[in-house]
Amino acid sequence: MMRNQANEPVPELAALPAFADAAAAIRALGQVAVVQAGMLAVLLLPAAFLIAARPGRSPNLDAMVHAGAGGLIGGALTVSLTGTLCCLLLAWGRRRSLRAAPTAAPPVAPLRIARWRRGRRAALSPVTRLAGWPQAVLMLAGSAAAAGLVQHFGPVAGDIAGPVGWPGIAGLLLLPTFLVMVCERVVAAVPSERLPEGGRLAALLRLPVLVLLALAGLAATRGFGLAAGFVQSVWPARILAVLVLAVAAELAVRTLAVWFLPLPAPERARAAIGSVVAGLLQPGALHPAGMAQRLRTQRGIDISRSWAVGYTLRAAPPVLLFLLALSWGLSGVTSIGLSERGSYERFGAPVAMLRPGLHVLLPWPFGRVRRVEYGVVHAVPVGTEAAGPTPAGTPAAIDTATADGDPPTSANRLWDSQPGVDIPYLIASRSGDRQSFETVSVDVRVLYRVGLSDQAARDALYGSVDPDLLVRSLSGRLLARFFADRTLPQVLGERRERVAGELRADLQAQLDQRHSGLEVVALIVESMHPPGGAASAYRSVQAAQIVASTREAEEAGRAHGTFSVAARDAHEVQDQAQGLAAELVGAAQVDRAQADADALAFRSGGRAFLLERYFSNLRQALPRSGLEIVDHRLQHQDMPMIDLRGAASGAMAGDGR
Repeated sequence: MMRNQANEPVPELAALPAFADAAAAIRALGQVAVVQAGMLAVLLLPAAFLIAARPGRSPNLDAMVHAGAGGLIGGALTVSLTGTLCCLLLAWGRRRSLRAAPTAAPPVAPLRIARWRRGRRAALSPVTRLAGWPQAVLMLAGSAAAAGLVQHFGPVAGDIAGPVGWPGIAGLLLLPTFLVMVCERVVAAVPSERLPEGGRLAALLRLPVLVLLALAGLAATRGFGLAAGFVQSVWPARILAVLVLAVAAELAVRTLAVWFLPLPAPERARAAIGSVVAGLLQPGALHPAGMAQRLRTQRGIDISRSWAVGYTLRAAPPVLLFLLALSWGLSGVTSIGLSERGSYERFGAPVAMLRPGLHVLLPWPFGRVRRVEYGVVHAVPVGTEAAGPTPAGTPAAIDTATADGDPPTSANRLWDSQPGVDIPYLIASRSGDRQSFETVSVDVRVLYRVGLSDQAARDALYGSVDPDLLVRSLSGRLLARFFADRTLPQVLGERRERVAGELRADLQAQLDQRHSGLEVVALIVESMHPPGGAASAYRSVQAAQIVASTREAEEAGRAHGTFSVAARDAHEVQDQAQGLAAELVGAAQVDRAQADADALAFRSGGRAFLLERYFSNLRQALPRSGLEIVDHRLQHQDMPMIDLRGAASGAMAGDGR
């Protein structure tokens, strides 16, 4: 029996099974490490890097990457492999310590204490040295590698496009699960005297088993869920990632204590792979008796003698039953929002349509409420299902805009929705004397909602699975039929409002015929483009039509001007004729009045009137002649002398007289 510096008895290393059977432990741990390293190096890492470098080649592998299988399995295997390597390192140190151990205690003279202290580091056992910083560096490297794998190949939100064989993926994940379980059983079969770290290493090996089984279960449920129309969340995979990261972080923190603690004795050297989180995976770890036993042995706390704990244990069942009953009763309290209605099913049969508000019903499963939209308008672009929606996992564009630069695209608030996609349709046309086909690009958007009546809500809830798909397919079919029944000139010459009204009526009739419960609010024809060859000709026709309309308007204006001038001239001629006629009528009336007066004067005066009228007419006929009227009743001496000579002869006669 050897003694240490404190004069304590030290057992012979050869008498300890951990040192004596170190070779067998090394063989077992080596096999386990080779299996884990093979799975990690051959099955996971190359496939993960290949998928990351060349995505889209295999939908099944892309689906595993989206589910986080590469990061989760790689991180769990890295943690367990690191623990196995630490145990293998300590087992190899025990074998070397056994070979280097002296058979008897060397004498230490009192005068050689200083030399013994200087040679103390050189006299350390190999297992003691390996239990220090070598295993700490190994554990820290393994924990960092596991965290990096989980972080880099973690689960991604959103589904992948293309058919994915989820049941096949679940079966594929069961093969490495079986291999890791065999490794765990191999480690668990080694007695704790031969491998002191066997229990802790078995707990670490259960971590990849749990991850693989959970991923296989998630893959199976995802396959059945997609077949039933159920979309699975990404949170289960993220919970597994948190579990792996928690185990790696705990091991890293525990390993840091190696630099702050004294080196252990060879018989007490252990691998620092203990984890409380991984220990919860052991059978019966969460049993109350086992937890109390661990608290008593590790922390010195005996909860069995605590009055508070006893009272809590006695009062817990009735309180839990009351809470369960209350929770079950509260499952019948339903709150319906302002934009919703609820179809109340009592024992599976719909009995009422609930309005927005708070309702108290029978608890589940006797009463159930299925929610239906109330007044929510949906916009469905027709014909864009071929392009497919944008994957939810696509990362958003990084905003690199500055305060002084151009605004980013996300700041554009001009449009409420993204513009649609023009869909080409075949349409009949004529090229010369031959019939042919052309393509017309149309962008159509349908606005619909669930009907406001209770019957429409029931039809929409129980009669249609995907309203968007139903509206889109019916609209596409109606558009194809519409263009198949018409020629290119008819379509191009028809107004979009008329086309939209006709299509809306036909679509509503189709929806009512199928009892879908949907109401078409509006059908908007955003654009209707002719084919490329007819576009220029159609624009020329439009330009000619505009020119013809302009000329027609000009000629109509000129005709209106000419007609106005003619009407004015005719009106003037008519007015002049009417004035002249009025004057003639007035003159005639004057002449008639004069004639009547003359007749009256003739009857009164007789021939004297006629003589006076004769003289008056004669004076009017000779207005510039000087007339002298001579009455024959005048005497000769009173008769005037009328000189009929001219002015010149009269002057000469005067001069001669």
